[in-house]
Amino acid sequence: MIKIITSSEKLHNIFQPIFQVDHEMNAKVNTYEMLMRDSSGAFPGMDFLNSLTTPEGNEQWIAISRKSLATALTSHSECKIYINLEPCQMEFDSVWQFLEEVHEQYGSQVAIEITERRETIHSLDYLDEKIIRLKKMGFELAIDDVCAGSNSYAFIVRQLKAIQRIKLSLLVFKNEDHETTRDFVNAWLTFATRHHLDFVIEGIADRQLAETFAGNPTVLQQGFYWGKGSAEI
Repeated sequence: MIKIITSSEKLHNIFQPIFQVDHEMNAKVNTYEMLMRDSSGAFPGMDFLNSLTTPEGNEQWIAISRKSLATALTSHSECKIYINLEPCQMEFDSVWQFLEEVHEQYGSQVAIEITERRETIHSLDYLDEKIIRLKKMGFELAIDDVCAGSNSYAFIVRQLKAIQRIKLSLLVFKNEDHETTRDFVNAWLTFATRHHLDFVIEGIADRQLAETFAGNPTVLQQGFYWGKGSAEI
């Protein structure tokens, strides 16, 4: 059974900053990621994700997202926000209509981050046409959680002509030692630099991690160390 989140659970979005950090640890906001939260401030979990496989769940997501973007961007024309898009959502005409509306209203202020889903079994080209469609609509695109779930190296390589940004979460390496984690990060950083992609490191939890990756103009940082984010910009 798929549960549709009710209004009493007060779903809302926060806007988590993504920073450019220099050698002196001065952090400047580069962009924001719009993230769904429940009334307790936590991610709403699998009920919410499962709801996005239904027309009703997507109508709810559209309504909340429309309101959040209007609140954030109407008076902040200098900001750019990445909104998360699940692959399953691209099966719904209502979502494409909403995205057309968003791009028409906000232009380059809104970009799209394509998420990964571990439970999806598919061929490498399963999103090719949809990613091309998003690109033709004018959106800048990011691929979330590279090297996790569906967003493999092979998948990323297929999308190089369409994307501007990749994101690597340090949470993937929570059971690895620091040296192994650094090697993985450096490999993806080399890849991003070679292909002229922005590279966001998610999961920056402490100053040591922040300092490790500070000062590289290719690297952007996001995570708990830099603040939990805010419902306002």
